[in-house]
Amino acid sequence: MKKIFKYKIIINIFYFVLIYFIYYVIKLIGKSEIINFITAFVVIDISNSEKRNLELNTSRIRFYDSITIACKGILSGFVAPLLYIVCFSNALGIIYFIIYNLNEIGGYDIFEILYTVLSIIPSLIIQVFFYFIYISRNKRLQIDFKGDYITNILTKPLLNLEIMAAYIESVNFYYHFEKDSMNYVKSYGSYNNKIDEYCIKDYLSIIYGLSFLFFALFMIIVYFLK
Repeated sequence: MKKIFKYKIIINIFYFVLIYFIYYVIKLIGKSEIINFITAFVVIDISNSEKRNLELNTSRIRFYDSITIACKGILSGFVAPLLYIVCFSNALGIIYFIIYNLNEIGGYDIFEILYTVLSIIPSLIIQVFFYFIYISRNKRLQIDFKGDYITNILTKPLLNLEIMAAYIESVNFYYHFEKDSMNYVKSYGSYNNKIDEYCIKDYLSIIYGLSFLFFALFMIIVYFLK
C-alpha cells in the first residue's frame, strides 16, 4: 500500500473504508453458529505466540522478546477480541483484530491510538488475574511500576502486563524507549531467578491456563445472553 500511494492519508482512508465495509457485511449477514465460528477462528491468535516463542528458543533464550509475544497473544489475540464480541458484536471483534494488525505493521498513528484505547480495559482485566497469581507465588502485595502505572494504563497497556509477568517469574525485564531524542532503558522485576527455558515454559503455562479460563467465561456469558 505504501508503495502504491504517495500520501499516508489515502492509505488511512482506505483502511477505514475497508473496516466499515467489513462491519456492514457482518451486520448484514447477522448471527449464526457458522459466523460465530469463523469470527472466533479469525480473531484468536494466541497459538501463534507459542510458535514464535519456540522459534526464539534456538540458540540463546530471549525471554524479553518471549514475554512481549506472550502478553500480546493473551491481550490482543484472545481477551480483547472476545470481550468486544461479547459486549458488542462479531463485527467489533473483527475490527479490533484488524486495528491490532495495522498497529503491528507500524506507521499508522491513528490506528496506534485506536489500538491503545481499545486495549485499556482488556489489559486491566488481565492485570487483575496476573496480580492474584503474583500474590499467590511471591506472598507479596506490592509491585514496583517505577511510578508509571497510571501512565502505562493510558498510553502503554501492554507494558503493565510485561512488568507483572516479570514479577510473576521473579526475573528482570528491560523496557527501551526514546524521549527528547535520547534513548533510555528502564528495569523492572527482580533478579531472584535465572532467565532460562523454564521461565518461558512456566509463563506460557500461565497464559494458556488463563486463556482456558477466559474462554470458559466467554462461553458461559454467550450461553446466558442467548
